[in-house]
Parts: sequence; C-alpha cells; structure tokens
Amino acid sequence: MHGDKLRFESAESLKENRKFYFFLAGFLITFLIILTYWSASKNGFIEWDDTDYVINNSMVRNPGNTNLKDIFSTVVSLNYHPVTILSMRANNNICETCLGGISPKPFIRGNIIIHILNSILVFYLVFILFKKKITLSFLVAAVFAVHPMHVESVAWVSGRKDVLYSFFFLSGLISYIKFKDKGKGKYLWLVFSFLLFVLSCLSKATAVVFPVVLLLINFWLSENDEGKPVVGDLLKAVSLKNLLILVPFFAVSVCVGLIAIHLQSGENVLGMFKFLKDPHDVVNTVAPFSLLQRFQIASYGFFVYIIKFFFPVRLSILYPYPLLTEFSHGRFSLLLWLALIAMILTVFLVLFTLRKTRLYFFAFGFYFVTIALVLHFSTVGTAMLAERYTYLPYIGLSLIPVSLIINCSKKTKRFLYVFSGCLIIILMVLSKRQVRMWSDSVTLWSQVIDKYPKLELPRCARGKCYYIKISEAKTEKEKQQFEDKALSDFLIAIGAGTRSADVFEGTGVIYESKGDMKSALTFLNKAILEEPKKGSAYYNRAMVYDQMNLKEEAIEDYGLALEYSPELAVKTLTNRVNLLVETGRFREAVADLDKLILANNKNSRSFSNRAFCKMQLNDISGALEDYRIALRLDPGDQDARKVLQVLIESQKSKK
Repeated sequence: MHGDKLRFESAESLKENRKFYFFLAGFLITFLIILTYWSASKNGFIEWDDTDYVINNSMVRNPGNTNLKDIFSTVVSLNYHPVTILSMRANNNICETCLGGISPKPFIRGNIIIHILNSILVFYLVFILFKKKITLSFLVAAVFAVHPMHVESVAWVSGRKDVLYSFFFLSGLISYIKFKDKGKGKYLWLVFSFLLFVLSCLSKATAVVFPVVLLLINFWLSENDEGKPVVGDLLKAVSLKNLLILVPFFAVSVCVGLIAIHLQSGENVLGMFKFLKDPHDVVNTVAPFSLLQRFQIASYGFFVYIIKFFFPVRLSILYPYPLLTEFSHGRFSLLLWLALIAMILTVFLVLFTLRKTRLYFFAFGFYFVTIALVLHFSTVGTAMLAERYTYLPYIGLSLIPVSLIINCSKKTKRFLYVFSGCLIIILMVLSKRQVRMWSDSVTLWSQVIDKYPKLELPRCARGKCYYIKISEAKTEKEKQQFEDKALSDFLIAIGAGTRSADVFEGTGVIYESKGDMKSALTFLNKAILEEPKKGSAYYNRAMVYDQMNLKEEAIEDYGLALEYSPELAVKTLTNRVNLLVETGRFREAVADLDKLILANNKNSRSFSNRAFCKMQLNDISGALEDYRIALRLDPGDQDARKVLQVLIESQKSKK
C-alpha cells in the first residue's frame, strides 16, 4: 500500500511539473514572437495585394454596404477565401491621418496574434504526437515562431490567409488526434475536425491537403514495437476503415481543389462567383512547360525551401523564373536535373528508412504534402518560389533535427540545447531584420530591385509608390524628385515588357507635368489600349488634349471618363464645363453644372458659372436667381455682385 501511495504521489508530481513546463513553454513562445514581431505593427500597407484585399475592398471597408452573400460569392485576386475576408473585416478602422483613410496596424497585430496562437498549437500538436516530450515540442514551436521565412506571412497584411488557414488546419489536426484517442465522445472530435477543415479551406484553398495529412497521422499513431519494420503500419494508415472515415474530408478537398484550379485560371465556376478584377488582368503564366520541366521545377523548389530552412539568408519578396532559355541551357538547367535526381534519391532513402523508423517518412511526408500544391507542377504566376509557402511545411522539416537532438546522449544533448538556443536567437535577429524590410513598399521593393534590377514587377510596384508620393510632396523640389524616381522605374518596367495600364498612365501623367505633351499622349494612348475602360486614363488624356488645344477631343474623353469612372465625376464635370464654355456650348455646360450643383449645392462658383451660361442663353431670370444664390453662399464674390448689379439695372431700364 505504501509503495502504491508513493507511485501515486510521484505521478501527481510529474503531472504538476508537466503542467508547469507546458505553460512556461507557451509563455516563452509568446515572448519570443512579441520580441521578434511587435515592431511590425508600425509597418504600412504594401503595394502588392494589400490594395485589393483591404484598401479598395468594399467588403472590408464598408461593412454596412456588403453582406455575407457578397463575401461568400466574391473572388479576390483569383483566390476564394471568404473567411479570410471576414477576419479582415473585423480589423476595419477609420484613420483620418493615414494614407487611404485606414490604418494597417490592426491588421498586422491581428496576424501577430494568430501567429502566436499557431505557434502554441504547433507546440501542443508535437506534444501529443511525440509522447508528451516538452523539450522537443518547445524547440519545434520556437523554430516555427521565429523563422525568418515566416515573416512574409505575419508582417504582410495580405499574409492573413496563411496564418488563418494554418490556425484552423492545426486545430483540426489536434481535434482528429483527440478522436483517435478513442475517448468519450470521440465522434464529436471528428465532426469538430471536419468543421475546422472546412474553415481552413475557406481561408485558403491550400488546406485541401488536410485529409492526406490525416493519413500521415494515422500512420504515425499506429502501434508498433520499436526497431521493427513499420511498412505494415503504412498500409494500415490507408486501410478501408480509415479511408471510409475520411470520405467527407476528401469530398470537400476535391470540390474546393477543383474550384480553386478553375478560379486560378480565371474561369468562373458555373457562374457562381464574381471577380473584383477582370481575371485576365490578374492571371500570369510564364510558359507552357513540359511535364518533365514541371517535375524539375517542383524538385528545385522542394530543395531550395529545405536549404532556406537551414540557411535563411538572401530572402526576397520575389523569386522570379529565370529566362526561358536557361531551362534548357547553362547552369540553371544543370541545377534542375540535379534537383530531379536528388528528389528521386530522397524518395528512395525515405522509403528505405521505413524498415527501422517512421520519423523520416512522417516528417518528410508532412513537409512534402503541405508544400506540394505550391511547387508549381502547374505554373500560375511569375514567381518560382515564395517564402509564405513554407509557413506550415517547416513544421515537418524541424521535426528531424530536433528529434535527433532529443535522442542524443545526455552530454551531447546539453551542448546541442545550448547550440539550439543560440540558433533560435540568430533566427530572431534575422527575422527582426526581415520585419524592417516590410516597413513600407519602397523599402521592400528596393530590396527586390537590388537583386533583380531589370525585373518588371518590382519596378512597376515601386514606381507606383513613388507616383502616389507625388501628390503628398510638400515642395515643388520634392515633387520633382518623386516624379523622376517614378518615371525611372516606369520606363524600366516598360522596357521589360510590362502591360500594366497603371504604369503607362502614370508615365503619361508625369510627362504631362514636365510639359512634354507628345510623350504624355503616347503613353496615355497605350494605357487605354491595354485597358479600354480605364476612366482615369481618359480623364488624364483629356487634360493633355486641352493643353494641346484639342478641345473637342478633350470633351469627348471627359465623357468617357464619366462613363467608366463615376467616382471622378466632380473633377471631370468641372473641367468639361470650362471647355464647353470656351467652345460656346452653353446649354451642355448648364446640364453639367446642374449635376455639379446636385452633388454639392454649397459651391458658390457652380452657381455663378451657371448664371453666366444662362446669360449667354438669354435666360436672364435664371441668371439673376443663380447670382443671388452665389452671393448668399459667398458674399465676398465681387465679380458676381457687379454682374448681378448690371443685370438688375438692365432689367430696370427695359421697364
């Protein structure tokens, strides 16, 4: 009895110690993330998806004008993730001193909070998968928490989809493991896992691999004596019984996957969705690669991501495809072949290890399954790699070195723990430096331009940033500096073959500001050729026509600007009124002034201008009324007062 009591007390003590270390680990993980990322809340929106996801997204900015139906039927940048949009909607705010009238701070802090939760979920997931080994779980979670390759997903507002889908994904895996524990109410855990999986898919379609990861977990949790071959467990994991349980998961996976493939290609599935942008303006494909080349590209990405895991240096927001000629000739062609051969050897080696251990198959399997869909077997987009793609996959990679550390001798283990701590600090330093790179668009894109000076996309993006700053310039000198910088980037982008209407329009506007109307007209024509319904381009071309004394052409373009960009109505109508008056088309001018007064009946200038036009049309009573209103609004308008007096006197003399 006495021995049983001691064992009971020992078990209770162990449980209490484990609980203490569990909460300590959670606290340390949170502390590491706050120390690494909190400065990111000072960062701004990035000229790369943030405009579409937040700044110009009415579903986020105007909650009262949109509903759930809008959110669940709208595609943003060829991605269907309504739950992500809903989460961003919760961060909506009004900031009068911020560019665009909205602050990025709540969005970035939201990403950081979700990343903290994800890191704790990683800790708990590894904890329950690896027989409650706290040290192993903490090291894996710490690497996940502060790895520099994850900065893109956390510090970038549009990275919300990565951290959010991962939150539901990890929660769903934990729920499934609870189901596998065969405890009371286990099928509720299965239902919960399924619901979390659906939410994950609705946050980002990459989550469709979830049921395959569940098969890996089945394999990992299957019972087997240590040291014996575990190939049989692999067959058990995909047994009919396990597959039947996962049928609903695979059904959702196939459905969401097919929808995502069609949407990424710019196709509207059964007309169920609406696109915020014309799909043809978003879809980018590099080339119709052969099947062999696709496997080579996938193998190359597979190993580059592994290298970046151990050596996260020379990071970039963009990793573009090389020139197409390099796929068949030269150094890069050789790298592709080596990657493909290495991939085949890796598969054989991992399968060979199944004779003794399940660790490598599970770890590499988790890494491969969660990254497979972004290895570009089917190439969409102009980037060959992207750091955000490693957010979940690196969990699998980190299991291997950490597990090897845990299984070392005590003496070696102590040294490796210290070494691991130093590595985590180094990762934090690198991540903090990377967070600063995301401070603003110019800083971020300048980093890419340093690596790829002739590349179109970063030049377009940075040029647009400088272009926006032109309107914020406080002095003429500062304005000219921003114009020169924007023009330089735009011209390089044009030389690189851009088809961006924004770039052509921006170039034309800058040339107009510099007084070169011929060049301005050339580039504005190209902008309209690329995007025939771009109202702002017609507006700017009308201004150029006006300065070239082509009044009729300018009036026609202002009409098109009104048709395609009604948000520019006030500026467009004001400019067109002046031209209509100059060309003697007073009746049309009155019609435009009626619209301006309807939009704003407090503008005295609109009333005095309409009064003048009515005078020319011999509508004296109408002119008298408008001048009186103009003077009530602006008693100091001496010109209106003089004309009104003359009109009154002339009316008296007629009597």
